[in-house]
Amino acid sequence: MRSLYFREKGSAENMLEYGDRNIPDLLEGEVRVKMLASPINPADFMFIEKTYRVQPVYPQIAGFEGAGIIVNNGGANNYPINTLVAFRHKNAWAEFVNVPKNKIISLPANMPVEQAAQLSLNPLTAWALLDELNAAAGEWVLLSAGNSAVSKLLIQFAKSRQVKTIAIVREADQYNELIRLGASAVVRSNDDNLERQIIELVNNEKIAGFLDAVGGELASRIIEFISANSIVIHYGLFSDKPVMYHNAKVIFKNLVIKGFGIDAWMSTKTAAEIEMVWRQIIDEVMNPVFTMEVAGKYSLKEFKTAILESKTAKSGKVLFWMK
Repeated sequence: MRSLYFREKGSAENMLEYGDRNIPDLLEGEVRVKMLASPINPADFMFIEKTYRVQPVYPQIAGFEGAGIIVNNGGANNYPINTLVAFRHKNAWAEFVNVPKNKIISLPANMPVEQAAQLSLNPLTAWALLDELNAAAGEWVLLSAGNSAVSKLLIQFAKSRQVKTIAIVREADQYNELIRLGASAVVRSNDDNLERQIIELVNNEKIAGFLDAVGGELASRIIEFISANSIVIHYGLFSDKPVMYHNAKVIFKNLVIKGFGIDAWMSTKTAAEIEMVWRQIIDEVMNPVFTMEVAGKYSLKEFKTAILESKTAKSGKVLFWMK
């Protein structure tokens, strides 16, 4: 099978190789998926270039998410051949991948592949973050990295729950798009009057929480003025600076400050609960007004161009397209 793999750590552009690899034997508890599409995510670069929670076994096929069609179910009739599925598992940047059954998400046959390929990670993350906040209709949620893929999903999921969002961005070039998606307001993180803007926007209504993908100085500023009894959830590392606050801010406001990882969140749910969550997410995502952008589609062979675009695209995911 044709695939993208690497033999050592380094920049994805330089370390990735395009070529033939043997299709691994199907193990018990796995199904084989013929890949249709796979997005390029920040985690993919972490895996190839830096330290990551999953360790590579060289030569290692890259890619952690995708969608495809089951072509071998190992005799498990509850995973029918030709079923459209999504998954989050390693070795996705290849023509075929063996995926543990417990990581398979069965999808409606009419789901667009562009959506299916992006389903397994960011939508679940956005859904779970809102689940952790449990914000009521009419309450406010602050989003750092407000124009990121996860924030755009958070905005849409929050809108369906009648939760108001403020997208905090470095540059306001996507202002109109964020408002169209359902953001109640968009503010710039580098404005000196950021605190005053947010306080005026919420107008004494409760800020239920702050979903933070950045950290650093921005998170430190937000903690200074966020509402009492709010929840601050750190889920990203865009800044390499520490968050700074005084204990008094947490104590006297009764704040909850916590970290979030999707696998840890999933470990607190039963299989039935996860199944219900996926059904709800799929229903929302397949709503014709729901947006999951694609910045470009490339074959595996075009990986250098695809990687360059994924690092420069201001909106949407770049997909490896194998359909």
